Amino acid sequence: MLLEKRLKALADGTRLKLLGLLSLRPCCVCEMAEVIGFSQPTISRHLQRLVEAGLVSFEKRGNYQVYRLSPEDEKAQKLLAIVLELLAEENILPYLEDALKKADKRYLWEDL
Repeated sequence: MLLEKRLKALADGTRLKLLGLLSLRPCCVCEMAEVIGFSQPTISRHLQRLVEAGLVSFEKRGNYQVYRLSPEDEKAQKLLAIVLELLAEENILPYLEDALKKADKRYLWEDL
């Protein structure tokens, strides 16, 4: 059931932070791992749950996978908007934005 998959994907603090990061800009796994403080394989597993839930997509850029918010339908878009609004209310986004500036690795994949 898609609703259950989406709600389970959102029922994890790490995945919520990943969505917050991706609301700022597309990111590679290495950037997100640095910001969140988990290994790249762990971050990749969390991202896979978000992809399966239809909230995030990715593209391969050389050796990098770049993820972005990409709700697959109107309901996913509405759900994502609510989540991002709640993250903003809890002041999580400014922290993530500052940490992402320090972890910026776009120079590695943007020109590919």
